[in-house]
Amino acid sequence: MYMDRMNTIQFLRYIGTPLTKDEMMLLYQANNIKYDRCELYRDFIATLNMVIIDTYLGKDVMVSDVDNKKHFLWCYNKTLENFNEEGIPFKKDNELKSYLFNFYDDLFYKEEMEEFYKDKLDILNNLFLNYRRIKSRSDIDITTEIYKLFDRSLGK
Repeated sequence: MYMDRMNTIQFLRYIGTPLTKDEMMLLYQANNIKYDRCELYRDFIATLNMVIIDTYLGKDVMVSDVDNKKHFLWCYNKTLENFNEEGIPFKKDNELKSYLFNFYDDLFYKEEMEEFYKDKLDILNNLFLNYRRIKSRSDIDITTEIYKLFDRSLGK
């Protein structure tokens, strides 16, 4: 029983205790996370958010999972096209697309209260890809995962 309690306490500390700036910078260095790339990936997400929100026809028109998937893929490809026109190519078929679809499917397409989804969509940018925001170790883990997905999809 004591061991289970310690594991729970340790887990809560892991997900909730903010790192110091020095600890964060050390973890960024260890994972090769760069400020400029974070900003690029934040721009990508901001653009994708805008395209999704601006072109979404609503739940009365988008009634099936197939409709939602088609909408997401169109928006994702449009965002890729926009970045490609700026000389920043991203690969079309990759893990990033799957990861982002699952994110948007949960927080946008399946959200019942439309007034809440816009704020939720900014969580990737405001919480995880914001280089300067103080994070917990758990936040750094997610940041690293997202960053590496973007890195692998960036056409170099």
